[in-house]
Order: sequence, then C-alpha cells, then structure tokens
Amino acid sequence: MPLDPVTFSTTTSMFQSIANEMGSVMLLSAYSSIAREAKDTSTCLLDASGRVVAQAVMIPMHMNSLSSAVAYLREKFDLAATEPDELYVMNHPYANGQHLHDIILMLPIFHQDRLCGFAGSISHHVDMGGGAIISATATELFQEGLIIPPMKLKENVAFHGGVLEQMLGANVRAPGLVLGDYRAQHFACLRGRELLQKMVDRFGADVVAQAMTELQDYSERYMRANLARLPDGVYRGEDVCDPLKPGDPPIPIRVTVTVAGEEVVVDLSDCADQVEGPVNSPIASTFSAVFTFFVSMMSETAPVNDGSYRPVTVKTRKGSIADPIYPAPVRSRMSTCYRIFSALRAAFAEVVPERVAACGHETTTSVAFSRKTPGRYQVYHEVISGGLGASMHGPGCDGVAQPLSNTGNTPIEVMELDLDFARVRSYGLITGSGGEGLHRGGMGIRKVYEILADGVTFCSNGDRCESAPWGVAGGSPGTPSAFRIRRGNEVIRLGALNTIHTRKGDLIEVETCGGGGWGRPGTAPRT
Repeated sequence: MPLDPVTFSTTTSMFQSIANEMGSVMLLSAYSSIAREAKDTSTCLLDASGRVVAQAVMIPMHMNSLSSAVAYLREKFDLAATEPDELYVMNHPYANGQHLHDIILMLPIFHQDRLCGFAGSISHHVDMGGGAIISATATELFQEGLIIPPMKLKENVAFHGGVLEQMLGANVRAPGLVLGDYRAQHFACLRGRELLQKMVDRFGADVVAQAMTELQDYSERYMRANLARLPDGVYRGEDVCDPLKPGDPPIPIRVTVTVAGEEVVVDLSDCADQVEGPVNSPIASTFSAVFTFFVSMMSETAPVNDGSYRPVTVKTRKGSIADPIYPAPVRSRMSTCYRIFSALRAAFAEVVPERVAACGHETTTSVAFSRKTPGRYQVYHEVISGGLGASMHGPGCDGVAQPLSNTGNTPIEVMELDLDFARVRSYGLITGSGGEGLHRGGMGIRKVYEILADGVTFCSNGDRCESAPWGVAGGSPGTPSAFRIRRGNEVIRLGALNTIHTRKGDLIEVETCGGGGWGRPGTAPRT
C-alpha cells in the first residue's frame, strides 16, 4: 500500500534535507580552496541497495555519476553483508569512478541491526600525486596520481591514522589539505548517518525504506513525463574538442539521439577514438554528462535520484574518447564531457527551442599553482567561470558557473591568504565577448595572475581555445578561451592544457568564453 501523501511529502523532504546538510558539513569542514570555496564536492543519501535517493544540489557531474560508481561496487561486493564498522572507498576511473582526484566514500547506516542505507560523498582533491597537480602531458593513468581501487575497509583502516589515510598522506604534495578534505568527507557521511538514524527512530525502518523506493519511482515518472514532451524522432548533434597539439585537427564528438515515447537512447559510438592526452572521458563521466543534460531540461524542483536515469540509455564504443580503454589518461575529462553536453544541446536546439539555450562557455577552466620550498609544497587550485548561452527567453548570464560543474567563485582574498608566490592582478568581465543576437550571450571572464617568485609551476585545463560557443537561430558565436603568459615584452600564447614552469614577474592571463547569442538581431521573438 502506498504511503499517504503527507508521509510521502514529509519523508522525501527529509531525505533532501539530510543530503543538503551533509553538503554543508563538507564545505564547513574542508581545508582546500577547491573544496571550501569552489565547492567541488558533493554528497548524497542512498538506500540499502546502494541506489541514490537524494543528492545535495552541488556538482552535477558528481551527483549524476554516483549511481554508476555504486553499481560497480554492487557487482564486486555484497552490500547487504556490510558490517556497521565498514565503509567503501575508491577513485578508480575504470571502476566507474571519475578521475583520480575525485575520491568516492560510502558509509553504511544501521538502525539497530538493520542496514537502512548509505551516506555517500565525492570530492575533488587538490592533489593526488602524479606528475603535476594537473598533468597536461600525461599519456597514461599512472602518471596522474595514486589509484585507489574499489575497497571495503574497516573504518579504522580508512581513517583515524589507519593504513589508507597514511598511504594517501604519503603520496601527495599537500597532505594537510588532502587529508583535511578527506576527513571532511568522513564527517559529512557521519552526519548523514546520524540524521537518517533519527529519521528511522521517528518513522520506523519499513516506512523509511518504502519512502525511498516511492521517491525513486516518482522521479522515474517525472523524467518519463518530461521525455514524453520531446517529439519522437532521431536527432544528431556534433561539436569538437581542441586538439592536443597546435595544428592538429579538432577532436569530433558526435551524438545520435533516438526519442521514442517516454524513453531516449543516446548513441556516442561515432565519437573520435581515444587520445594519448588526458581528455578521455571514462564511462561514468560520459553517463553523467548525458544524464545531466536531460535532468537540466526538467523543473528546478524535480527530485533527481536513481529513478531519474532509468528511461535514458547510453551507448558507447569501447576505445573511443567517450569510453576509453585502461589505462588511458582522464585527468581533464571535462573537455570531452562538456562537448558531449553541447553536442546534445545542438541536437535539440531547434527541436525544443523553449527548453534549450545556445552554447555557453561549457568548459571547466581550472588553474593551479604550486611551489616547492624547503620541507613542503604549497598548492592552490581554482575554477574560473564563463558566459552562458542566450535563449529565446533572454540573454545569457555573465561570468557564472557552467552546467556540469557548478563550481563557485574563489575570492581574490583566498589566494592572497593561501599563497605568498602569486596574486591576482585583475579580474573582470570581458565586454563584448557574448555573441550578438536578439538576445546576447553571457560575457566571459578575464583573470590575470602575477608570479611573485621563481620556481612556480602553473597548470591548467580547459577547452574552446580553437572553437567558439555557437549561437542558435541566427545568433552569433561567443568569443573563444585564451591562455597567455606576458614575460616582459614577450607574449607566449598557450593552449588550454598546460604544465609550465614560470618565472618571477610573469603575468598569466586566462580568458573564458562568452556565450553564443540567440536569434538574429532585430527580429521579432518567437511566441
């Protein structure tokens, strides 16, 4: 018998509140700027089978990938046999993880002797060892850092000075920041455990379990209803990633989408082959990019969980850039993930113009600085936003987080507090960078860093230096991204992927894309 409407509404709201509070604990406990300021971290609540029930509204790439990660754990381990003092931890991209910097943690939640669910978190860590914080020249996964295969461990082995905690601290450049964020993930999951146990005290384990199942089923119905609004048919979209080397051809990303009633099939088999550089997208990241696109077409209040993904099927070709073969590097996978997202946008832009905007910056432009001093490394990592594409409803937003990453702005003062070898010289919007149209695209951002000491390594990843975000319905494209070093009178133009040793006095300029415009200027808006 279904739950009555009041109980269903109350319990489902509590699930979301638990996930959100876990996220708040994570952010308030984190040490690194990439976690506490950029908010590159996510939390969720899962049922006893390890299926996502509720997720904090944080990083879509994380949120919509956890179901894939737990599915792998479910194949390897009997989750029902989990003991109260055990947990699961991993970061392996080829075990349905993201990239090595994203550690996934899952703690069981027991009420008396009954397994009632799991508390989960995934967080980007400022360093995982390897060749550099962002290893732009990596040709295999091993060069990108420490690999943590899916493991079921006792809690005192993973934390409290245990073996895994010691191994992690010994293999990174900034153990204080990395272990601080790792422990913050633990704190967040412990808070989720505490809150769900209190909820079970109030409603009983059977009601809570039923509410989890009904919420997932409701989310499936919600997604199916939204997909049913799309016209049946076969739609194709294409976009390109920047080449790994200047002068090489761009890397094509092609999607074919079949819409049939309440279900869609997304075929990525025609994407380019995997590449030697770190822009390959592991399968869970590819799934997440696709899921996020369809979730973005729903109402902002729609609950997103395991049920939301059931009507969406993703097909890939093993050995392609969207489903690489181990041990291809994946550190900068977001370049490909965003081009999958924008290719899907291209496929539907003219089909449902009221629901799909022009292409925006849609790139994770992240920069990192590190310097080795006697006895320690100093490291810093942040993400720079860009312009959104315009839509038939209005202009694109200026200088905001992008759809897959949703990372926060890192204040200038944070860099000044954390580092003594680099500072921000200027930071602002790029006037005129948004594509023209009936509605203009959002403006990109220009940020200039000054290097204050020798021995500083600058790392970056991103995309769109060689192709611009396209407009829709006659709108003009936005401006592309750009990376430059000004060294005296010399201007050194860079691509988006960099691991470079700088000099004192260098000015590093980073420009992000403006969004594409919508509609021809002066035309009447559609109704």
